[in-house]
Amino acid sequence: MSWSTSVTQSNRLIDYIGRNLDIYRIDNNLQSMKHAQYEINHMIRPMLETMRNILRNLILYRMDSLKTLIELRPKVNHCPSTRCLVCKPTIHLVGIFSIAYYQPHVVQKDCRSCDCSSNQHIPMSYMLDYECSKNGWNYNEREMIDMIHELCNISAEFAHFLMHVVCSTKDDPFLIGFVEMIIEENDIYNSQTSNRLNLQLANDLRNLKNKYEQRFNEIHHLENYRKLSNIYYLINNINKYPMIREQLAAVKEGQKIMMKQHEYEIPRISCL
Repeated sequence: MSWSTSVTQSNRLIDYIGRNLDIYRIDNNLQSMKHAQYEINHMIRPMLETMRNILRNLILYRMDSLKTLIELRPKVNHCPSTRCLVCKPTIHLVGIFSIAYYQPHVVQKDCRSCDCSSNQHIPMSYMLDYECSKNGWNYNEREMIDMIHELCNISAEFAHFLMHVVCSTKDDPFLIGFVEMIIEENDIYNSQTSNRLNLQLANDLRNLKNKYEQRFNEIHHLENYRKLSNIYYLINNINKYPMIREQLAAVKEGQKIMMKQHEYEIPRISCL
């Protein structure tokens, strides 16, 4: 093959990539469908937990509970961890709110923490602790409601992107998360450490889930789906939330630790 022919074919390939593949360069950052999918997948739990905690604080705010609020305290996982779907969480009282704590399980062939099968475990990219704070409110009631609505609407956008644009899943991960949180809060209320605040939280989550489903259906019936650049705009918006940003930082720090551990595990091949 001659040099000129090779150059011509290379130019054709580059032209094809530019015209046909969903890759964009915005602000000197390479953006792609796969990368957006990767970013969103890591945001699902932080977004859901943030919405739940804002609802907790709205309940406390309306009670005027000694100006007390609950803050999320994400913790880095230093080894690959999972959450068992069968084992019950421990219930801790944070201020006047009962909150479920999940002990991370380490699974290799079998779980070291329980006798449940490995397929009953899901990845746990970071741990979540909670702290009762009396530092005062950073947001008023209206601002917290607006944050909830924005996060709910963006969640629907992300779910639609995952399910109907990149087609990476048939199940709605945000809807699954809402259902799990509602069940969890009802279980806490029905347990021996019952707390009516958890019943209120379960009802608020149920209302939020209904709004989420309504927004998702609205998006699904639109003919013009959001462009990739719009999805990245929403991703950047989510990163502006301190509560979410701190959880994502814990995820990324945990990933760095895992990568270093795997580097040490890979045997080095010496040159002879």
